[in-house]
Amino acid sequence: MKKQLITVLLVAATTFGMAQAKDDGQELINTFFDLYKNKGYEVALKYTLSTNKWIVPRGDEMNNLIIQLAKEVNNMGEFLGYEEIKSKRVGSRFRIASYLAYYQRDPVRFTFELYKNGTGWEISNFTFDFKFDEEVEESMKLTDLN
Repeated sequence: MKKQLITVLLVAATTFGMAQAKDDGQELINTFFDLYKNKGYEVALKYTLSTNKWIVPRGDEMNNLIIQLAKEVNNMGEFLGYEEIKSKRVGSRFRIASYLAYYQRDPVRFTFELYKNGTGWEISNFTFDFKFDEEVEESMKLTDLN
């Protein structure tokens, strides 16, 4: 009986610890990329804004965002996948994560700012860009030769 109780307690503690570690809003990012891959960038972009009740996109704002992304990705070939390039937590309620979405021609960087409000995680800010390679090149330069 004692063995069973200890086993149950160990499993419960491990499960609780894993649940705590995964509480970082990652499911929002996973859902975004699942929609992006299976239903397209328009549905995925609308989803990002729907996670935050404080953001009410006006029709033109959302359309401009969709058009801006469409101008680039429509000429980049097939979507090949994505991966995280960097993630940083600030406290227990804020996380910023950057991902590269790979296309045949070039990747696109998506950056998510996630905030845990009183009811759960939301995407508090979202950006995408195509010129991150300049940042990478700059970070590769030697700044101190001594």
